[in-house]
Amino acid sequence: MKRELAINFLFSFVGGAMVWALSPSLSGQVEPWDAKGLYYSAALLIVGLTVGLARPKHVWSHYAGIILGQLTYMLCFLPSGPLIPVGVAFLAAYSIIALAGVASGAWFRRVSRGAR
Repeated sequence: MKRELAINFLFSFVGGAMVWALSPSLSGQVEPWDAKGLYYSAALLIVGLTVGLARPKHVWSHYAGIILGQLTYMLCFLPSGPLIPVGVAFLAAYSIIALAGVASGAWFRRVSRGAR
């Protein structure tokens, strides 16, 4: 079980970091929440659905991985400032979209396997 949790966390961590890493090229903004349109919300939903479909167990580990992946990218590659605590709160709040995606993906995977 510990190995499965670690794999889920790592998979989600990379997905969360990729939302930020791809933001400049896909949205034109360094910080995805500054992008016009639905880039950040859509990216989080896509990451959530992807990890939920691929690894449907331990939804909470995906949520933690997505948040920490984003936070790690933000702290390592972007300039820091006094608003980091606000950024962490935004990450946690916005990542609820990813959590909904994970739960939806996991549910769909369970339902589709049960239909066989």
